[in-house]
Order: sequence, then structure tokens, then C-alpha cells
Amino acid sequence: MLIIVKVGGSVIRKGVDNLIKEVPNLIQSGHKVVLVHGGGYFISELMEKMGLKPRFVTSPSGVTSRYTDLETLRVYVMGMMFLNKELVSRLQGVGVNAVGLSGVDGGLLRARRRESMIIIDERGRERVIDGGYTGKIESANAEFLLRFLNEGLVPVIAPIAMDNKTGGPLNVDGDQALEVLSYSLNPGFAVILTDVDGVIVGGKVVSKVSVSEALELFKNPEVKGGMKRKVYTAAQLASKGIHAVISNGTIENPITSAINGLGTHVTPS
Repeated sequence: MLIIVKVGGSVIRKGVDNLIKEVPNLIQSGHKVVLVHGGGYFISELMEKMGLKPRFVTSPSGVTSRYTDLETLRVYVMGMMFLNKELVSRLQGVGVNAVGLSGVDGGLLRARRRESMIIIDERGRERVIDGGYTGKIESANAEFLLRFLNEGLVPVIAPIAMDNKTGGPLNVDGDQALEVLSYSLNPGFAVILTDVDGVIVGGKVVSKVSVSEALELFKNPEVKGGMKRKVYTAAQLASKGIHAVISNGTIENPITSAINGLGTHVTPS
């Protein structure tokens, strides 16, 4: 079975030891694994050390994202590829033949640069600003990725896409990268790993929802920030027939635990 996993920056920050130890067991059990990683916290740390102030914007739907000007893009590419090679080296260290890629390599992820975006400003008003160097992924080169999988390799993918017009790099959301890759590869599971046990409402994890229930969950005021995007992504995946799970990536055997029922499962219609 093919499993596509998004490893959130919150998991990387707290430690990926449990995740790294689990991957060899999955491979030995006959599964194929693709890892997509985040790392926004690391980009912010790098920027601050370089005297640059990270800037975040909020969409009318309440989703928060990093605003990427040219200086930020340069730091973003540098930081994401550092994390990418760190993960690859850790996997190689436990006997997993991993290969680190960005979405630029082999035209793996092609995106359209956002020319403008609507944000909610500090006064709570909608405002249109330049889109900067952020992209919306439009396609994935599945054949390129399948070559690695068929050779027994584990692709580790940084969320950097190729601009369809210029060929240059763009900042893209890691959850969106998971989504588009899943549409192309049709995995048995798409697992979104974060640092909590799932979507928490009323102090409890929401264990299983349908697509329509997930879209209602997206509107719930208790679901905020990065979790809103994860819920929306999971709903989109499930609407295309892919079983999506939002679960804890810091526990022992996080991927197997998610597949076996832990976390918030959004099931196909």
C-alpha cells in the first residue's frame, strides 16, 4: 500500500525520532512511503537571525499563511532544503534509501504564482495585496515520483514548487502539496501529522467525520490557524475518494497508529 505523509513543522520541532524509527518497519512490511514536510517555524527562526521580520496574513476564511517577498523566498528555499536533507540523512541512518526532492526537481510540483490575494488587515477589513512569491499548485509529475518508488526509494519532498511561467521557485503550502500528490498517486492513506492527537473540539478529539461534516468542522470557531487548512485539505482528499487522517506525529509509530484509528479520520463519501 502507498502511504503519503505530511510531516508538519511542529513535529520536526518537537523531534522526529519516532517517525524515523517507524519508516523501516513500514518498508519491510511492503508499504511504499512518500514524505512531504513542512518547517515554517525554522524559516521564521532563520529570518529573525538574519534581521528579517516574518510576515503572516489571514484570508477571509480564517486561514493564516506566510507572506513571501523575494528576500523571504530566498530564506524559505534555503531553510526548507536544509530540513529536507536533515530528514533524508536521518532516514539513511536507519537503513531507508531516501531521496530528497523539492517540487522544482523534475517539475514535480508546478504552480501558478498568485498575482494578488485578499487578506484581512489589522482593522478587520478585506484588502487586496500583491501575491508575492506564493503559488497555488496546479499539477504534479506523478511519473517522475513513481520512478523513485518503483526503485524502492522513499521520496522526501520540500514544499517548493516551480512557477509555470518563469520556472522559478515558489513557496507552496505543504498540506496542498500532499493534496495534489495524493490526487496523482491515489494512496491508500493520506496522513497529516501534527503535534496534537487530531482535531480537538470541546476538549475531545473528533475521531471520524464525513466530507460534509469535515467542511462544517472547518467553520467551527474552535478550529483555528493551521488546523483549519488541515481540515479543509482532508475534506478535499476524502471528496476524491482518499482516506485522510489528521494525527499526532510525535508518538510511537505515528503513521501506523493513524492508519489503525488514532486521530481524526475523514472518510470518503
